[in-house]
Amino acid sequence: MRQWFMCLLLIPVSTVFAIDKETHSSLTLDQAIVNVLERNPLLKAADFEAKAAAARIRAAQLTPVFRTSLEFENFGGSGVLSGSDNLESTLSLSKVLELGDKAKLRGDVAQNKAMLLRNDQDAKRLDLLAETTKRFLQVVTDQERLEIAKESLALAEQTQKVVGLRVKAGKSPNAELRRVKIALARIELEIEHARHTLLSSRLKLVTLWGETQIHFNSAGANLFDIGSATPFETLVQLLEHNPDLVRFATEKRLAETRIQLARSRRKADIEIAGGLRHFNTTDDTGLVMSLSIPLGTSSRAALIVEEEEFISLRNPYDLEQRRLELYATLFEVQQELKHAIDAAATFRETIIPLAERALKDYETGFNTGRYSLLELNVAQRTLLDSRLEYVMAAADYHRYRIEIDRLTGAGLSTGEIP
Repeated sequence: MRQWFMCLLLIPVSTVFAIDKETHSSLTLDQAIVNVLERNPLLKAADFEAKAAAARIRAAQLTPVFRTSLEFENFGGSGVLSGSDNLESTLSLSKVLELGDKAKLRGDVAQNKAMLLRNDQDAKRLDLLAETTKRFLQVVTDQERLEIAKESLALAEQTQKVVGLRVKAGKSPNAELRRVKIALARIELEIEHARHTLLSSRLKLVTLWGETQIHFNSAGANLFDIGSATPFETLVQLLEHNPDLVRFATEKRLAETRIQLARSRRKADIEIAGGLRHFNTTDDTGLVMSLSIPLGTSSRAALIVEEEEFISLRNPYDLEQRRLELYATLFEVQQELKHAIDAAATFRETIIPLAERALKDYETGFNTGRYSLLELNVAQRTLLDSRLEYVMAAADYHRYRIEIDRLTGAGLSTGEIP
């Protein structure tokens, strides 16, 4: 059983190893994941998002600021007020006194929003690890397909030699030699295409950690190391760690703090102000003070509280719906995984050994003139197609394992596949 890799989600990876661009000829899944966690642009951007969220929390916890105001009265009018002799000027300082612990509750709301952001970032990080493993797996698969294409070329070259000898001996017509040469040219085209495909998959992998140059020669993994399927009941228990379901728990806490903040608005805030008033006519100064309390805040707050409570009541139903969707998806992927295991075993234990023995029989028969070139080609193609299907079945197994890891939120393994 593979070891889960959640620790890489929690610890800095700058102290772990990185790939030496000049000396590493083989890349492991460990190294690919570390490179992504160290240098992926999206993960770097997430650091700044977290810092911005921390700043929003501090801003939400601030209380209302003090205000200063300067007022002028009784000037620039008519009659005795036409000039500035009767001018009255007031300099005051005011502040809103919040009741109901609103600043703390605003901070709690902002903090729970930050937790939602963290959940989203964890989900993105998990998706990124899954994508890294999938691209690494694609490189391994393309390597195997290239090897099969090379094996096909070796068989075609061997057939060409045998047919050439038969043509010289007069046992086969020249047309058969031409057919073999045509097949050989086609296989060479297939190999060229397979090399281009492998190069593209390798480049797609390195772009995940911000590079545009390939600094490894091969992906080191055992594609055919296929394990057994984890019991579905065990996977269902792990399903509760799915990032979507974890997010609902945070959303529940956020809804509760929103309700508390809405309820705090039932207590009206008090605005108090005080200052000095200067009377220009007598050159005297007096103190002024004011108190402002809004009316009807309780009834207005009740509507907001009602809205937030209704929103919070839909959360359990959304959670249950998402859990059912994940359950169905997990069951489907688990069935496909079992099929991939069975298919790989059938190809490994039955189909490929039979195809190898059949090819040997046809090669012997062709050399003695009992079988035709067409029959030999069919036997060769049967073996090569079987090996290619074995590769694809093994690749499907690992793809489904990756998807199960992502669905259960259990993290992704390091080391060689699996």
